[in-house]
Amino acid sequence: MAMLPSPIYKSMGADVAQLKSILSIKLTMDDRRPNAFQQARKNRGGKAKTISWATLGTMFLSALMGGMFVFSFLLGENDVTRLTIYFSFFIFFLASILITDFTSVLIDIRDNYIILPKPVNDKTFVLSRLLHILIHVCKLVIPMSLGGLIMMGYRHGAWGVIVLFVMIILATLFSIFLINALYILILKVTTPEKFKNIISYFQILFTICFYAGYQVVPRMIDKAVFQQLDVNNYWFSWLAPSYWFANGWQFFYSFPLEIKVILGCLLSIAVPLLSIWVVIKYFAPSFTQKLSMIGGSEGGETAPVRVSRNGTNKTTISERLAKIFTRGSAERMGFILTWKMTTRSRDFKMKVYPSLGYILVYVVLVFMRGKHLSLEDIQSQTGAGRIIILGVMYFSSFIMFIALGQLAYSDKYKAAWVYFITPIKTPGNVLLGSIKSIIAKFYLPIAILTSVIAFALIGGGVVINLLLGLFNQLLIFGVVGYLSLRTFPFSQQQNMSSKTSNFIRGIFTFLVPVFICMLHYFAYPYWYITLAFCILSAIATYVVMDSIKNKTMAEVGGSYQE
Repeated sequence: MAMLPSPIYKSMGADVAQLKSILSIKLTMDDRRPNAFQQARKNRGGKAKTISWATLGTMFLSALMGGMFVFSFLLGENDVTRLTIYFSFFIFFLASILITDFTSVLIDIRDNYIILPKPVNDKTFVLSRLLHILIHVCKLVIPMSLGGLIMMGYRHGAWGVIVLFVMIILATLFSIFLINALYILILKVTTPEKFKNIISYFQILFTICFYAGYQVVPRMIDKAVFQQLDVNNYWFSWLAPSYWFANGWQFFYSFPLEIKVILGCLLSIAVPLLSIWVVIKYFAPSFTQKLSMIGGSEGGETAPVRVSRNGTNKTTISERLAKIFTRGSAERMGFILTWKMTTRSRDFKMKVYPSLGYILVYVVLVFMRGKHLSLEDIQSQTGAGRIIILGVMYFSSFIMFIALGQLAYSDKYKAAWVYFITPIKTPGNVLLGSIKSIIAKFYLPIAILTSVIAFALIGGGVVINLLLGLFNQLLIFGVVGYLSLRTFPFSQQQNMSSKTSNFIRGIFTFLVPVFICMLHYFAYPYWYITLAFCILSAIATYVVMDSIKNKTMAEVGGSYQE
């Protein structure tokens, strides 16, 4: 389809045969390149499998996402309100997908090394990139807009569909402008290597937003406040570009002679066209220069050593915490290594960090479903109030289970030889330091926040229960770490067998906190029973942690040596 205007391409000076060959190769590569969801599935699944039909998978996910936007036609009092909500979701999710999935296409400098040295003229080269980008955008936008176009046809007929499709094209141009502006801004304030890390955080944020939208949005439809919403009553609606596109549709559909509708229509046309002109005129040259910088950092960029004024190295947060929570150099090394790897490893972040967002979404859902829950229940420590406190305390442990489950695996697992050239007498110290690092990084912030809120709402009477919850969680983490960590941190490649063991371990780790939480619930009102359990839990935690510390090389490193 992209080659149908071949005579026009030829008149522009492009070599049609070369153009077709380049596009065919690019699209074949796209069909074998996993998108963000497929990459996450591939990472969890272990051994690499050949990716095929990735284009259809991307289009299906885009259509599924566009189907979620249809709910906006069920809200609001008028079409402008409904379309404002629709375009808000459309622009946000399209921009998110372009950031997470489009980066591999846009930031791809291999053409400079593969195509440019060949006898391919500049016009063919530039046209191939533009057509490739156009095809990639179309396979996202067209499926995403199908749901809204079908609903618009059902409600307003063919003319409403045509006008909506034109507004979708303009909204797409505006989204492309936003992405280019964001890229240029990030590249101006940070290094190319950190740019890749920022893109990873956008992928994590998009995954969380997609999950939150799937869980929260359907529950909003029955809310009366959304049924009676009219965005025309709020002056700040003009700050949202989606409001311009909604007014643009309203003008071309029914041609009302209203100042705000006409102004919104003009903005919906002028801003996207002006944005594309800005991209072509100013952003594109600067962006091309930045691409070469990204390419030059492929081999990895060494972080500068922070030095204080007196000439000594600056102490990092991980080093300060390691001095507090660890004993001995081996344990301290495991703590610092794990802290830095969990911060820098993209593979680890993509598997673990989204779970933090899932916890927040779950908390929101609990309060949305619990219509009769209130702060008075928590303050008076009724049955519902105790369930909320204990639920937050124990449910947060699932973040730890995910982090501990991924602690042994890494895509750079071959670097684990460094463990075996160091004079470590008891490698269990390294494991204990790693477990403490995971606890300090992923659990303690949640535990401290929960404790502060509970203490502020309930008072000093909740301290014993908070301590019992803390020691119970540490005991569970220690047991899971003792059973699951049979190798050094980040020393194993994840495969299908590890996936199966992770599933079985997941069932176990789900049932244990639930069982202990139930016991804690029944002991909650009796402070003397809670205090006795707290002492027993602290002793058991010490014993388990000491057992991890005494693990031998045969128990830890045998699988790597094989």
